[in-house]
Amino acid sequence: MTGRLFVDTNILIYALDPADPDKRSVSADLLRQTIRNHTLTLSPQSLNESYRVLTQRRKLMPVEEARSYIRTLAPWAIAPLDAATTERAWAVQHEAGLSWWDSLMVAAALRAKCKLFVSEDMHDGAVVDGMRIANPFNADFVKLLRRAVS
Repeated sequence: MTGRLFVDTNILIYALDPADPDKRSVSADLLRQTIRNHTLTLSPQSLNESYRVLTQRRKLMPVEEARSYIRTLAPWAIAPLDAATTERAWAVQHEAGLSWWDSLMVAAALRAKCKLFVSEDMHDGAVVDGMRIANPFNADFVKLLRRAVS
């Protein structure tokens, strides 16, 4: 079995954002690859955050297009968001010093048994309870990805 990989909200947004073609390409390729390899893990939180950014904050697309995108990704939202995740997030927040919303996302990824948490916004290379945080826009990411999902 291959390792699971959690993709943060910012990557879901970059995959559609015309403002930065390089990040868009990397993000879209990452989503395609992880869907194809059945390694993608998302949370309901990341889908909800994406919807808000796409339709309200950045207004990258109309509501119906954003809903279609979120529906496409919904089958991969397998990381739990429940009371046990909140408890784990409190521990992550205390131990790792992350913001509350980042702690909640990391806790969901840990509960889904992810090996890698892909995000541009967190400390690249940090390890939380054995799960590594990695920035997909760094040069060594492809090698790291291969190790994580093999």
